[in-house]
Amino acid sequence: MSYFVPTRFVWRFGGRQVHLCGSFTRWVETVPMAPVDNSPGVYAVVVHLPPGYHQYKFIVDGKWRHDETAPFMPDPLGNVNNWLFVRRIDPSPAATQLPSGISFDQQLLAAQAQQQQAAVQQQQAAAAQQQQQQQQQQAAAVAQQQTARQPLLSPPSHSGSANVLPPHVQHSPSSLTGPVPATQGDVDMANAEAIVAPIVIHNPKEPEYTRKKISDFLHSHTAYELIPESGKVVVLDVDLPVRQAFHALHEQGIASAPLWDLPSSNMIGVISASDFIHILKRLRNSVTSGGNPMSEAEMDAHTIRGLREEAGLEGREPKPLVFVKPDDDLGKVASTLSHNKCSMAPILSADPIGSEVPTVLHLATLSGVLACLMRHFRASLASLPLLAQPLGSLPLGTWSPDAGVAHADVLPDSKDRRQWRKLQPLHTVTPNTLLTTALSMLLEAGVSALPVVDDKRCLLDIYARSDITQLCKANAYNRLQWEDVTVGQALSLAASSNPMSWSSAPNQPVAGMMGGLSAEFQAQQQAQQHAMLHQLATTEGGSLHAGPGPGGKSTRVYVCSKDDPLRTVVERLAIPGVRRLVVVQPETRRVEGLISLSDVAAYLFS
Repeated sequence: MSYFVPTRFVWRFGGRQVHLCGSFTRWVETVPMAPVDNSPGVYAVVVHLPPGYHQYKFIVDGKWRHDETAPFMPDPLGNVNNWLFVRRIDPSPAATQLPSGISFDQQLLAAQAQQQQAAVQQQQAAAAQQQQQQQQQQAAAVAQQQTARQPLLSPPSHSGSANVLPPHVQHSPSSLTGPVPATQGDVDMANAEAIVAPIVIHNPKEPEYTRKKISDFLHSHTAYELIPESGKVVVLDVDLPVRQAFHALHEQGIASAPLWDLPSSNMIGVISASDFIHILKRLRNSVTSGGNPMSEAEMDAHTIRGLREEAGLEGREPKPLVFVKPDDDLGKVASTLSHNKCSMAPILSADPIGSEVPTVLHLATLSGVLACLMRHFRASLASLPLLAQPLGSLPLGTWSPDAGVAHADVLPDSKDRRQWRKLQPLHTVTPNTLLTTALSMLLEAGVSALPVVDDKRCLLDIYARSDITQLCKANAYNRLQWEDVTVGQALSLAASSNPMSWSSAPNQPVAGMMGGLSAEFQAQQQAQQHAMLHQLATTEGGSLHAGPGPGGKSTRVYVCSKDDPLRTVVERLAIPGVRRLVVVQPETRRVEGLISLSDVAAYLFS
């Protein structure tokens, strides 16, 4: 037979609408609270709770709030919630005999009075018990000093010690914050810290519960929520020269942009960093085969439209336009991006094949969807227990076969198709790898980035497809047609605020260098590598700072470890522009795996 204790919750700090939500509703349902008569700004509700530990919070006019005058504490995910402990009261038969003919409210008040009286008695008994234990511990200490033979390995056993605080709780600062009333009829302050424990999932269906919560959210919110109040969208004309488009992406700090076709007054596709990689590889192959390098004027004769037509003749048909509409739910947005393997999709006001001219409202990305998700659940992340699990226990991402967690057991899951972890040698490069080799690897392996490692496979930096736009500095892409450039030199160019023009480098190779780059450039590259090593070794917040940006630095590499919770991974991938995390060993910085946006989307959204 279930046993429930009527518990009264009160909010005394005003508001137009107040709701109660807590662990007793699995942080899903909310309980409306009613105004208290003759008490302006006070709301109350009575909820029948089972005995035990509960966390709760108030939703006041749509905002999550906690009562600072009641006990509160951080939950395992870092949120601040109020808490209480409901005791099961076994009243005597005389106490249960309430006068007949009284109202339910009077019965409730009588029951609460009995509960408070019994709780006070239990607290007094616990205090006496604790005092007894302290006396016994003092006696044992005196006996130990007198004998001085050997240290006491375990505290003396005595009856009733099971209900006393463990020593690590008694002698450590409490994590509880806030004033504690002297008498709490339904709060067990002594056992509060012992009750809080990390969330451990043993039920195979629990991951599906989190995915169901996320799915419900995605299908109840639309792409409108991805559109900021103020922003900028870069759209390029399809008849723009390719070289100018290349510079435009670099100047705007983006890796791709929608294409506008003026004759048809429509959006026809997207140009991305991959398109420029194909162009540079083709120019390089042309020179290698005996052709003449193309001048800047000759490059300007080639438009984006011509590039798309040439790609079609080579068997690489341009991808059709992938777009979403403002009324599409976020579930459809995420599936559209994942299914088409797109990093972004324009949010159009109308269908391009319709009669209305479409307007680009914003660009939808998976990171934007994750950011929207985290904003919604930021005050109730305990309702998504899967996010508290360490990354190493999840079948998520790509891992090196020699990684520590590569063959470890994964979290129980009700779907067999998730009972695996992608194991394969990671595609990496070193600072001395030729840039042309790295570009070919990006295209052939179908990856978006390559970790830059040393000979011990310790992380130094990362080279992504989007870094190709950095070759716009000093028109470095022009010289790439005939000169061998390394990945380290390309990253050093990207990190320099005032890059030296490659065309000013000596024509003759210098010993120990590639491509005839000057000794000054080589020294700059080495200094940059040492700086990156120091920054990664002292990184805070899971990011490596390198390259230009505010204050001379920007975040290039975001890292995590196998012990980080999934919540940390999701929060970092929700940062605009972050598309993957490099999993490293904290002590050695050795690369163990890669976690991409598409990996997280496939795991949480499917």
